[in-house]
Amino acid sequence: MSDKEYGLTKQQVRQYHEQGWLGPFRLISEAEMAVVRRAIDEEILDPGRAQGLHEREYFHNRHLDNRCVYELLSHPNLVEKAASILGPHLVLWRTNFQIKQPLSQQDSWDTEIPWHQDCAYYQPSPNVILSAWIAVDETARANGCMQVLPQSHKRLYPHITTPGAEVFAKAADPSTFDPSEAVHIELKAGEFIFFNESTLHYSPPNKSETRRFGITPRLTVPFVDVGRREQIEVLMVKGEDYMGYYNVAQPPIA
Repeated sequence: MSDKEYGLTKQQVRQYHEQGWLGPFRLISEAEMAVVRRAIDEEILDPGRAQGLHEREYFHNRHLDNRCVYELLSHPNLVEKAASILGPHLVLWRTNFQIKQPLSQQDSWDTEIPWHQDCAYYQPSPNVILSAWIAVDETARANGCMQVLPQSHKRLYPHITTPGAEVFAKAADPSTFDPSEAVHIELKAGEFIFFNESTLHYSPPNKSETRRFGITPRLTVPFVDVGRREQIEVLMVKGEDYMGYYNVAQPPIA
């Protein structure tokens, strides 16, 4: 399959811009994702837990040092679709693991993620960020799948700070939107969606005994300043850093 065949249609691109999200798409097969899942568990998650590390020490930016994660996020099925929206020069500047453990394995945090816009937590200039949510495990309502509010990316919502919150300290003011209009993003392992950096999204707690694990790569273009761009390491998954502002690293070796 050629790169062009992996891309999006004009109608799909228009839908993304109108709705603030798009999908789901099949990235890799469920069988292929089972191999990826096992590798991430063995190479990243199990060692991190065994060393007693805090999640922030091993849940972020593993595309920089883990070949399996890099190959997943540089797959043309993801990259070429992203290029249909952002163009031929793509900066992968951040990756997050989104894990909700089974109910019996959870600590004091109830795994609920409040309604928020990502741009409330970081302010790129200009505000051009494309995120994906890739299902490593199957994600459904029962284990706390993400919800998105269509067309919410067209305005900025006031956010309320939650004192003492360890993870999500800002939540969108609930008086400013109607969550009943949300779409539940249920995905099979190996599927993904795109969503805009300004799209309101939320996920309820995982009250099941099934883990929910997703990976969220953040993509932008070379002229965007995400903050400290001369210092943070990024990867070019397509094209080049024609502005020369970013600290471009080499992909991890196998």
